[in-house]
Amino acid sequence: MTELEQTLISAFEQLQSAYETQQRDWEAAYSSLQTMFERTQQQNEALNQRIEHLSEQVNDLSEKVSRWTPEGRKR
Repeated sequence: MTELEQTLISAFEQLQSAYETQQRDWEAAYSSLQTMFERTQQQNEALNQRIEHLSEQVNDLSEKVSRWTPEGRKR
């Protein structure tokens, strides 16, 4: 094997190793992003449920307060 062939093979092996490292890094980053996305979805769902509950409380209190006002007593 000539020196040029050895140099080319060595360069190819280095490129292949760098590619494999980059591929693992991309896979880890994707997995991390996927986990963050799923967590964010769960947190958003919990917040939406809390907002719905608070909205119901506000509406209930608003209705009760409106009964105490002169306009509300006319109903």
